[in-house]
Amino acid sequence: MTRFTTWAGHTARHTGWDLSPRAALGGLALVGGLALLAAFYLALSSQTAVLGRHLQDMEYDLSQTVRENASLRAQIAHDAGVSQLMKRALDAGYVTTGTVLFLPVTREQDQEIEQPQAPP
Repeated sequence: MTRFTTWAGHTARHTGWDLSPRAALGGLALVGGLALLAAFYLALSSQTAVLGRHLQDMEYDLSQTVRENASLRAQIAHDAGVSQLMKRALDAGYVTTGTVLFLPVTREQDQEIEQPQAPP
């Protein structure tokens, strides 16, 4: 035996630990289980952090889109105003008229057509 194993054996005997193979295997299983649990916890927390960052990016994109939509609505409201439409129509060559002429439109079935009557 080497000096280390002699020292370790002597130290283990005086601590009161049971160093049977069964106890050593149980301790190793406990340490391995804790290491596995820690690895799962770290993997879960890193995945949660990644998803949180992705959610933060999506919320930023949503706020940008909402701002852009509001800006576009304001631009549409400005461009669809009566004065702007009139200006665009005049630029396109349309002219204003002083008189508006309405033509009545009727269907034949709505008109009463007088039939000539035979002489008596």
